[in-house]
Amino acid sequence: MNNVPAPFLNAPHAPPISSPIDTLLLSGHYRLAAIAAARNLISAAAGDHDTLLHLIHVRLACLCLLQEHALAAQESKVLGDLNSAFYRHPLTNAHVVPWDLRLLVVRLAALGYGEWRKGIMGYYELARECRESILKASSDDDKAMWRSRLRDCGIRVANVLVEMGDLEGAGRHLATLAADGDQTREISIMETLVWLRVGDMQSARRCLARASSASVDALVDGTLNALIQLADSDYEAAAESFKTLHEQHPEDGMVAQNLAVCLLYTGRISDAKGILSELVDDSPPFHSLVLNLSTVYELCTERNRDKKLGLAERLAGRREGGGVGWELSNAEFKL
Repeated sequence: MNNVPAPFLNAPHAPPISSPIDTLLLSGHYRLAAIAAARNLISAAAGDHDTLLHLIHVRLACLCLLQEHALAAQESKVLGDLNSAFYRHPLTNAHVVPWDLRLLVVRLAALGYGEWRKGIMGYYELARECRESILKASSDDDKAMWRSRLRDCGIRVANVLVEMGDLEGAGRHLATLAADGDQTREISIMETLVWLRVGDMQSARRCLARASSASVDALVDGTLNALIQLADSDYEAAAESFKTLHEQHPEDGMVAQNLAVCLLYTGRISDAKGILSELVDDSPPFHSLVLNLSTVYELCTERNRDKKLGLAERLAGRREGGGVGWELSNAEFKL
């Protein structure tokens, strides 16, 4: 708990630990939900496999949302080898562990211990099972489900490549997925973001053009074009683009934050601070918002620690997360 600001540990509206897990999850109280899941695991019936696996999934997912990946990876070891016959139904040979939990365990193998290749191989193993299930499926709905899972495994491989720092490999891998012709826009948008991080503006523009040719989303496409301007160090043009988007979509927190970042780059620190402060009050606070506002405090005053703690007190006073995690860490406040 040393990585959590004190106001969150003594919050006035924190729900009791005895609250239903679903209520804790909906309100964004993931630490309390993780504790409740662990308690319920102890009291659950030994033969109720569905409940036990559900509680394990909730516990591991909440730990990940709290950035406790190492702890989650350690606890996931209790499941052992999910590819073993132990987890297969003796009559149907169907896997008894929910698909989403299997995906999470593979991710934890990569993220919790830094064994990236093990994570990639885990996704490829699941992809092999998807292909086999597509061939065996007796209905179109089942085939569609397994095809969707196969595509998701491919995207998760790209995600692992990004996390291990192989951005160009991730971009090339996503390009092979886009070549399948299915969900072209979705994957092209992902590829655009990867090339933006690489700094290859030409490839980013090409992928965005391909996405726009499939279908147009004015908000997403406009945001990506503005990000390309920002990556090109054309801060004034990016600020104007985000200002236009902000006027068209005043409720979109990510657009407002990007506008504030552009204003910060152009030296308008006071305007950036005003937008970020207003955004904290008007929308559920997300990680990059809190981090950027804390950075602005550092630029504006030597008493920035008091400002950060004051911000933490404001956020800890919320009754719920508003659709995102209620609790934030010291790192996000730069404490």
